[in-house]
Amino acid sequence: MQQLKRNTIALSLAHATFAQLILLGSGAAMAQEAAATDAAKPAAEQMDRIVVTATRRNTFVQETPLAVTAFNQDTLQNNQVKDLASLATMVPSLVVEQHGDSGGVHVYMRGVGSANHTELGDPAVAFYVDGVYSPRPQGATALMYDLSHVEVARGPQGTLNGRNSTAGAVNLVSAAPSTAKFMGSAGITVGDKRHLQTQGMLNIPLSDDVALRIAAIKDSHDGTVDFRRGSNVMPGTAKYGAGDQMGVRASLLWKITPQLRGTFIADYFLDQGAGNVYLVAEPKPGEKLRSALIDTPGTLDQSILTYKGKLNYKPTDALDFTYLGSWSRYKRQNSNDSDAGLFPGFKSENRTDWAQFDSYSHELQARSDDDAPFQWVAGLFLFNEKNKVRFDIDRSQISQAAVQQDIANGAVIFVQPTVGQYASAMSFIQGDRQLKSKAAFGQVSQQVTDQIKLTAGARYTKDHKFDVGGKNWACPNWPANTPLGTTVLTADQLRQLVTPGTGLANTHNIGPGGAITAASCGNTPGDNTADLKYGQATWLGRIEYKLRPDILLFGSVTTGFHSPAIGDGGATTKPEKLTSYEIGFKSDLLNRELTLNLDAFLMKYKDKLESQVVNSVLANFNAAGATVKGLEAEWVWRPTKVDRLTGNATWLKAVYDDFMSCDVDAARANGQSCGSTAPLVNVGGSTMKHAPKFSTTVQYEHDFAVAGGQLTPRASVHYETMSYVGAGAFNGDVPGHAGVKRQEAYTTLDLSLRFQPANKAYTVEAFVQNATDKAVKLDVNEICTDVGMPCQPTQQIYGAFYNAPRTFGARVSMKF
Repeated sequence: MQQLKRNTIALSLAHATFAQLILLGSGAAMAQEAAATDAAKPAAEQMDRIVVTATRRNTFVQETPLAVTAFNQDTLQNNQVKDLASLATMVPSLVVEQHGDSGGVHVYMRGVGSANHTELGDPAVAFYVDGVYSPRPQGATALMYDLSHVEVARGPQGTLNGRNSTAGAVNLVSAAPSTAKFMGSAGITVGDKRHLQTQGMLNIPLSDDVALRIAAIKDSHDGTVDFRRGSNVMPGTAKYGAGDQMGVRASLLWKITPQLRGTFIADYFLDQGAGNVYLVAEPKPGEKLRSALIDTPGTLDQSILTYKGKLNYKPTDALDFTYLGSWSRYKRQNSNDSDAGLFPGFKSENRTDWAQFDSYSHELQARSDDDAPFQWVAGLFLFNEKNKVRFDIDRSQISQAAVQQDIANGAVIFVQPTVGQYASAMSFIQGDRQLKSKAAFGQVSQQVTDQIKLTAGARYTKDHKFDVGGKNWACPNWPANTPLGTTVLTADQLRQLVTPGTGLANTHNIGPGGAITAASCGNTPGDNTADLKYGQATWLGRIEYKLRPDILLFGSVTTGFHSPAIGDGGATTKPEKLTSYEIGFKSDLLNRELTLNLDAFLMKYKDKLESQVVNSVLANFNAAGATVKGLEAEWVWRPTKVDRLTGNATWLKAVYDDFMSCDVDAARANGQSCGSTAPLVNVGGSTMKHAPKFSTTVQYEHDFAVAGGQLTPRASVHYETMSYVGAGAFNGDVPGHAGVKRQEAYTTLDLSLRFQPANKAYTVEAFVQNATDKAVKLDVNEICTDVGMPCQPTQQIYGAFYNAPRTFGARVSMKF
């Protein structure tokens, strides 16, 4: 009942909260401007009616010479999209992995992404909100609401967007305030697992020149991972997978003069869910997949506060200046059961005690008239991020005799080591880790003939990454747990034993907020101090050919780079570089009944960045090279006025060319260890992660005229061939674990039934997502290596993150 009350009043509380933010944030910020779609147009025309900004100009999708997909807010709502993860099947080759210990996600596109979601990593798919770069992967978990549209550009975007956009870029564009009229919207969604979402928007013209738009959303639901018998949790504890998110946004439009206008946005996002947890990747017959033996309940408290500002000055019809500025603060605390009970009697608890990431950016753009034969755009960019974080890992191991006794008694398995058992910890304390990035860019286009247009562009980026005084504590060592049956202990294992007379039950565990000294840790810290400077030029060449007014052909050569990484101990990598060759076809055919876009690409990577857990430590390193090639198709077909068939398909081959690496899993299966006894192997020719040979999404809708309105059933089917989802670049089976690092070919199904009256004043919809309840592995890790379990020398236990289970619900929304 308390939960129900809290959710039903959430919308009004969100509005009140944001009103306070507006008063506090009057010096703030602003959003990327974009045009909405014309809702009255038929569906076959909706793709080209969305205006995108991927070329730093406002252009229709069908007139934009690159692979870009865009959806307006109505389309997102009709497909139950609330964040980037739920958008994945609607965009060719987009994959979003959920993760547990940082509240973040891994985003892949065309088989390319980054598996480093820590403060040490940078995403390979750049994420923007209103044109402002979001540097942390947690930004991609933000809720999508009250948007003009979302645009996803595939392939390197290094010339105009810069660093870390080698795989592509995603831009969420907020709906802009309007001085034309007062209007609003409201909606509520209810579903299983006590899902409740409320959202609303008000657009308030304050004068002929000033308008205010306020939007808010609240979304909550119960978790999906049941606690197994023996879990050490209190009654009422939220299950993993539980969500509790809210967002509020206020946008102010001010037409200062006929030539100068400004938009200012304050945006707040809060996530207080339970996070995600590994599940067993090789379930036994009859074993419930979405359940785990939990000794650390999931907690998450992360927020993102952003102020954005945009000034647009157009002194003449031939000249346009734009300034974009932002300031953002991201904060997080969370705890996570990183072992998920896969080895009863062993506990590995991951905690972010505190994390704060402050960033600001400035961008100045100048551009010529959009209609001139010769067009140009130039700009300067400055970005700074300062982050500080404390991340702890506490590990404990009790005797198997104690575990078996707890199980026999039907009691909670209480991992509390006593004298002669094991406890250890690690703590990563980064007090001053910074990135300073600056760039200059320019792009010119010449209309050679009525049909031919040439474009060239370049960008130079200068990065400076450094860590001042960062520390790694290993208390007293890492890892040194004792496998079952071990009788002779090493010196490190003896140091890890809980000893009498200390006054502490877990001698070397730290505990939330615990102080760390050389005496209490039993060790001295490692130094993370590092200083890395790097500069890189990227460029673009493109030709467009307008075969007919409704057919555009284009070809391009583009380069990009992913900035080098700083790792623990001050280790650094090389930057990742990319050259992409692309040809495209965009068309409106059959008297505009069919919109068909095709894109073929070949991407060559050099020094491709990789991340993998090796001996319980996240390592960053470079693969020598990789080749990605493929063909993408998108279509919207309306054979009649009441039928729509939309979808996409991707044919993909993504392989490593030359990569000397150590197979962590095979090494353990052979009783070896990477970095010491296991050999390096060239895995050239191995298929990259999240690169199925073929994937497609097909959606069909039909409109029925009923009761003075329109009833629309919808079915959406997604299919993928087999893909590799495990860590590392090795495609071979691990001895004794055939297929564990693969996701076999699968199909998922989404269904809905939607009603709108003739005036479209409201919408009523019932839906079911993942109707067949298909479990799909998104990521697989060998947990013995990942968290230092006390496994036998050749023993391996795999955990996996999965997609969301079947969910169903109903939505009512209205506009006024």
